[in-house]
Amino acid sequence: MKQYTINGFADLLVSSTQFKKLKTREKKLLLLDRCNWYISSIVKQNIQEDKPYGSYVNLNSQLLKKYLGDRIYKDIQLCLVGLGIIIENAKYSTTKFSKSFCLTPKAVKLGVVKTYIYSKKIINKSKKAAQLNYDDSYSNPILKKIIDNTLKLMVVEDESYYMMNNLPEPKYVEFENQIVATSEQINQFKLDRYNAYYSSFADLNKVTDPKLLFDKPIFYNPSIAASGRVYHTIASIPKYIRESMRVKPNELIWEVDMCSAQPSIVFLEWLSYAKKNFHKSMKDEYDLCLKLLLEGRIYQYVKDNSLFFQTLEYQKLKVSILSVLNAENKPTEPNKELTRLFPNVMQWVNNIKKESGYKRMSFIGQSTEAKIFVEVYKEIPNEKFALLIHDCILVIKEDVELVEKSLENRIRELYTDVIFSEHNLYKLFKASLVSIPDDKLNSTQREKYFKKTFEEGILN
Repeated sequence: MKQYTINGFADLLVSSTQFKKLKTREKKLLLLDRCNWYISSIVKQNIQEDKPYGSYVNLNSQLLKKYLGDRIYKDIQLCLVGLGIIIENAKYSTTKFSKSFCLTPKAVKLGVVKTYIYSKKIINKSKKAAQLNYDDSYSNPILKKIIDNTLKLMVVEDESYYMMNNLPEPKYVEFENQIVATSEQINQFKLDRYNAYYSSFADLNKVTDPKLLFDKPIFYNPSIAASGRVYHTIASIPKYIRESMRVKPNELIWEVDMCSAQPSIVFLEWLSYAKKNFHKSMKDEYDLCLKLLLEGRIYQYVKDNSLFFQTLEYQKLKVSILSVLNAENKPTEPNKELTRLFPNVMQWVNNIKKESGYKRMSFIGQSTEAKIFVEVYKEIPNEKFALLIHDCILVIKEDVELVEKSLENRIRELYTDVIFSEHNLYKLFKASLVSIPDDKLNSTQREKYFKKTFEEGILN
């Protein structure tokens, strides 16, 4: 079994007061493993939440007590703080969030590496915890379905695919009358994150036992939030790793998702509200919102009709709009622009934030998303491959139409006051290929290159 540590940490630990007090080899190894477990907990959360090393993550004290012991876990904290490996942010709320910790700049500079677990006590505790997590998750039908379908995935592309896509583009500058190539520094955290996911799933290519998922460093217990949204490892998997995957034995993965998902959900909720509280001043905006929703072009309309949003790249435009919808109501430029384009929608949004707090909007978005996607996911036959990722569902091509139709029917069921039989929903959901097709795989490209080179060499 393996976990994360800091490069050279064992040598640092030898100099600590806690280590010097210990007499037996087993106790020294136990201290090393406990420290590494603590470090590993921080690193794993950094990787899972895509937060660079040095970012704070919350560690639940109950979890620390469970793995390290009621009193011992604080000694481990003090040891790691004293060695300059972690920093503690003591602020916490007993009902909202735990204390947070992060790796120090010193630890980040030394580098994160993997190490073995040496003590029998930690090995046995890790195995027992993995078994309990497995039993707990497997007792829930939705989480069981997520786990079983995660095990159906396989990696077909090699590491060079994500390595090439994550290396910075070279830049050329003039230096002493010569053109020289320079590039940005490699993002080590990003590469480590990709390596962790790739190696974990590559190891599972020939595995059929779902329990083995719980031993992987990137795997975390799937869970269902209060909003109904399901969180699990595949929902946070990096883009180029997801593209490198297929369904065993060798089926390409497709995704069915909702166009402009969060704004579409906000529009659906507002249209339903407006229907019950209709005023003639809403008519033009009501008709416009319904039209944009059905055509799946909310983002495009905003971009086409706002000088501010026209200047943003598509991804930044999406982030900006979602921030306005879900963050505190502030008179920012994007907020003003959305209010100008959709005054009644934004008045409704801001009233909710005022009455219930700004976080209420994100809860409405996620709970409505769950009412649509989780309910459809539950109805997909268990023998079919399907994985839920918030506002999309991964399937193989032969099941795309089934899922699209189920999602359309669910929308009609939830919004009978807004969506009528004459409304066509085929543009509200879209299907796209996730997996790299055969002709685009690195192995295929290399084979073509060598074949072409060989043929050209023969001919010449």
